[in-house]
This record gives sequence, structure tokens and C-alpha cells, in this order.
Amino acid sequence: MRSTDKRYFKGGGLFAASNSSQGFKSYYKQVFEDRELSRIYIIKGGPGTGKSRFMREVAECAEKLGKYVEYYYCSSDPDSLDGIIIEERVAIIDGTSPHSVEPKTAGAREEIIDLGAFWDSDKLCARYSEIKLLSEKKSECYIKAYRYLSGCGELSAINRSLILPTLMEEKMFAYIGRLLDTIPKGDGFSLTPALCDSVGMKGRVKFDTYEKCADRLYYVIDWYSSAHFFLAALVCAAKRRDIPLRVSYDPINSERVDAVYFCNCGYAFVSVEPSEAEELDGKCVNMKRFVDKEVLEGSKKEYRYNCRLYEALLSSACDAFSEAGEYHFELERIYSACMDFGAKERYTRSFCEMLGRII
Repeated sequence: MRSTDKRYFKGGGLFAASNSSQGFKSYYKQVFEDRELSRIYIIKGGPGTGKSRFMREVAECAEKLGKYVEYYYCSSDPDSLDGIIIEERVAIIDGTSPHSVEPKTAGAREEIIDLGAFWDSDKLCARYSEIKLLSEKKSECYIKAYRYLSGCGELSAINRSLILPTLMEEKMFAYIGRLLDTIPKGDGFSLTPALCDSVGMKGRVKFDTYEKCADRLYYVIDWYSSAHFFLAALVCAAKRRDIPLRVSYDPINSERVDAVYFCNCGYAFVSVEPSEAEELDGKCVNMKRFVDKEVLEGSKKEYRYNCRLYEALLSSACDAFSEAGEYHFELERIYSACMDFGAKERYTRSFCEMLGRII
């Protein structure tokens, strides 16, 4: 890694998947499998078997050895981890549904960690009917939540069609060109998803990782949902200049960019609501300057009405995810009661000792 390379986020939180208007959206392949990692450990096990705790303990061990760790949290339950990357060399990931992962080069690069080795199958079999019922109810809640999010996606598409004709693209492109003239060219374009926003059991959760890791921070004020046009154009311009990027996508509308990080210089561009603008500590790009207000006037009423519908649907989706969480946490309690955590902790310690030798 070059001394000037800023492509890794040390600390802070990210997501490698999202609950979107098209259902569950996974970025696992781009985040973990496509990275130049020497080892990928894939954890298997049911809810409550300690997958997230295992990753936390390994991450703590690595950090005590002076290694940096990227943390990827579960998009549905942001208190739990989906994966960690240590020193851009080793990844440990949750390989269970809905982001099921299987080894492609078993033993050579990927290896399975089976936490099912520490549960009592007889005890779980005795509670089969209860586990099956809770799993079915959880699945029903997710189906309902995704239907609400699908409605959010349709409303976003309508509002996009209302706002696009108001955009003064030439003016926006010229500004981006001047802006990028202040940023050095890169030595090869790449785009790695690194989401900082999610919708799940705790509603809308957003991490400030881009803000914390930026050497220079630009807030793009999302006037009438126009910021993603600017950020998408920024990505295209960076590609022409061979600049590697980390990009965060809107969790519901996964084609929309909501944050961009320039790896060669540490500049970050983050979309924010106009209501947040007065409290911001950073340079602001107000999208109002790139929107034709006269053209916009005829669409304002419909746009605002659609926004109210969007928020109502999003609230209902979050309620459904919250209900799913109740069933999920009950499943965790059942599995936890059937685990030999003493044996699992002994395995964790031996794993950390082994990992310390290879990182």
C-alpha cells in the first residue's frame, strides 16, 4: 500500500448490503470476494450462535496488535456485524442467509468456520416447531416490508422524472470540471461499494464514516432530491481521471449514489438534507444553484405530495422490519440457550492466536 493511499476506512461503520425497493441487495462480492485478500473466513451458524461476537473479538485482537480493521454491520440489525476486513489481507464474514456465501477455492483462500459445532442439536430438535413458526413469521414480515419499500422506489422514480428536466446539467458539469482540476489524477479507476446508510429493524440508520475519514469534506445539499445527479456525475468524472473511489448507495434506491470518497486525496462528498445545512461544518455544494426554479415551479406540488407518501410507506416498512426483529431476537434466544459458549470462546482464543501469526 502506498503511503499516499487513502482507500481504506480505519474505524467507523459501513454496510455491505441493504434492504432496497428491489428486495435484499448484497454488495458482498464487490466488498469481500473481489478484493485482493489472502484469506476469507466464512462463518456458518444460526441466529444467536455468536457470529457477530466472534468477529468483534477477533477485531479487538487485531487492533491490539496494531492492525486496522474495517467494520461492516448488518443492514437489518446495525448492532450486529456482517463482516470485518483486517489490514486489507483477511476478511471474516457472515456467510448465512440472506447473504449466503460458499467457498470457491476451499482451503486455498476461503475457509468455513462452523459455529454449529458448538450447539446441542438434540435441544434444537426439541424446539423445531417453535423455530419453524418464528422463522416463517419473520419471513412474512420481511415480505411485507419489501412491498412497502417497492412503493418507495416507485415514488422515487416518479419524483426523479419530475426533477430531471429542471436540472441545469451544463452548469453542473462545468462546476464539477473546475472542482476536479484541484484534485490530482489517479493511477487507475476502481469503485468499491462502502454503504453508510441502511433501513432495518431500528429504522433508518446512517453512519458518519465518510465525514470522519475525509481529509476534506463537501456536503451536497439535496435540494429537491437532486444531489444524486451531482454525485453520479462526479463518479463519471473521476473515472475519466483514473481516480479510485469508495461509493455509498442509497439503501432503498440502490442505483443512487449518496456519498463518494476519493481514495487518492481523501476528499469526500456526502448528500445531506437542506434542514441539516445550518449545522454543517464543511464546504457546501447547494444543489439549488443547478436547478431551474421556473421549470421546477410546475412540479413542486406533485413532488411534495409524493414525498409525504414516500415517508408514510417508509414508516410502514420500518414497522414491519421492527416486527421481524422481535421474531429474530426470539430465535436468537432459543439458539443461544442451546450453545456451548465456553467451547466456542476457547475456539475464538485459538483462532486469534493463529490469526496473529499470519497478519
